[in-house]
Amino acid sequence: MSLFNSAAERVASEPMTFTVAELANRIKQVLGDAFGDELWVEGEIRNLSRARSGHMYFDLVEPDPDNGSSKQPEASISVALFRFNRERVEETLRRQGGMAMEDGMKVRIQGKLDFWPPGGRLQLYMSGIDPNFTLGELEAERLRLLEMLRDEGLLTKNQGVPFPVAPLRIGLVTSNGSAAHHDFCDELVASGLAWEVALADTPVQGVDAPPRIAAAIRAVGRSGVDVIAVVRGGGARTDLVAFDSEVVARAAAGAPVPVVTGVGHEIDRTIIDEVAHEAQKTPTAAAVFIVTAARVHLEAAEQAWDGVSSWAQRLLGNADQRLVNVSQTTARAAEGHLHRAGSTLNGRAGRIRELAETRTRGETRRVDGCAGAMRHRVSTAIVDSRRTLDQVKSRTTAQARRIPKSAARELANLEGRVRLLDPRAILARGWSITRHSGKVVRNPASLAVGDELVTTLAEGELHSTVSENQ
Repeated sequence: MSLFNSAAERVASEPMTFTVAELANRIKQVLGDAFGDELWVEGEIRNLSRARSGHMYFDLVEPDPDNGSSKQPEASISVALFRFNRERVEETLRRQGGMAMEDGMKVRIQGKLDFWPPGGRLQLYMSGIDPNFTLGELEAERLRLLEMLRDEGLLTKNQGVPFPVAPLRIGLVTSNGSAAHHDFCDELVASGLAWEVALADTPVQGVDAPPRIAAAIRAVGRSGVDVIAVVRGGGARTDLVAFDSEVVARAAAGAPVPVVTGVGHEIDRTIIDEVAHEAQKTPTAAAVFIVTAARVHLEAAEQAWDGVSSWAQRLLGNADQRLVNVSQTTARAAEGHLHRAGSTLNGRAGRIRELAETRTRGETRRVDGCAGAMRHRVSTAIVDSRRTLDQVKSRTTAQARRIPKSAARELANLEGRVRLLDPRAILARGWSITRHSGKVVRNPASLAVGDELVTTLAEGELHSTVSENQ
């Protein structure tokens, strides 16, 4: 009896062993008892995906307040929204401003917490959503950010940047190929002006959109544009949350050139609209604003040019009339001066003729006297020169006869010396000339054994090879 009791006690003290199915059922039972059929949970959507079946899956997280929303969350739970519930939830959101579920969206959702035995996962099966919570969160965050920007003076910082008189170089921040992109550029093309557009392609919604938009604004701001245009087509209120972000607001406020926005529909107004230099209702309206600003400058320039042209024409007309008057006055004065000068000149010319005739007669007499004396001197010089020429001729003739004889004797002497120095004469006396490689051999030390030699004699040549060099 004591042994039986001891075994029973040991069995009672051992922990209960469950099968996996039993454990899963117990978990489902505990969850049902603890949370009931439905509960409400608030958090932030992350990793949202839509399956081909029409179901939607995402993580509902509690962001870590110390690390930010993009870091590891403080807590997370998996959520499944099946198709029959998803259609109802999306209809609810559409009725409340056309919202749509997206990553980063703060929500308050209704569902049943349950355990899925085949996958071993705890999931919240979503069945409903509170759109007012999301709108309230968005508005609260918007008001908080506006207050902070106002305290830092950023709401008016970009508005203090002077707007260019001719903003023809535009930095366009939008999604390439989107309706907003086409609407904006079509308006520029239709204006007929010469635009330069630097496109910064960026997503305009989603978790990655805010930092990408901010980086695009900074990039085009450094590229030397005249103005930055940030545009996006209309959408749900939650589709525009990227333009309510702090990082985008700070990038727009700190831009070195004016920022013009055209985000959403006419009823939408985001944080970037508050900090921008000019906020327009739509992308088309933003383009119209910039086109109008450029046209105002061009029209002012044309008006100024017309004014300058009219003023110049008046000045030319007045100057032309003054020139005619001055020319007529000058002509009359010149005619009077010429008449008086002509009379004076005629009188002086008569006196000059008389004086010239008197002086010419005196000079003619002096020239005649000089000419007679010159003829006498020239005749005497010619006689003397002829006598001298005859003497030189005699001496030259005698020298001419002596010089050829002396030159003949000198030529004969040179011919003899040349014959003595002729190499053929030297060779005929028994001498020879030895060459190596075309050069005359003067020193045996310059030769080496085996070198080929050519010896020139009076009659022919000898070829030899050096066999010994001493």
